[in-house]
Amino acid sequence: MESEWKLAVIETDKIMDNILSRMGFGGASLGERLEKLTVASLPNIEEVKEAHKICSDIIHDPTYRLNFEEAKRVIIINEKALSDLQAL
Repeated sequence: MESEWKLAVIETDKIMDNILSRMGFGGASLGERLEKLTVASLPNIEEVKEAHKICSDIIHDPTYRLNFEEAKRVIIINEKALSDLQAL
């Protein structure tokens, strides 16, 4: 079950990266693209950065533990961001 939650978080991170890239936010990575955003362009930018960090932790630390509530929170953060960007 936890592996499915991790995969869901990774997929939402990829979607965020893809959307920001298509919207013209430059950068070699999602982290770089997120640095170009402000609270004016994305009200929950700090939460999105936190969600991206969780995804990076999942990818780079095989012992990272993710529970359902945290996975759900990350997905909701990205969903809100995509909605605010009018990408949903």
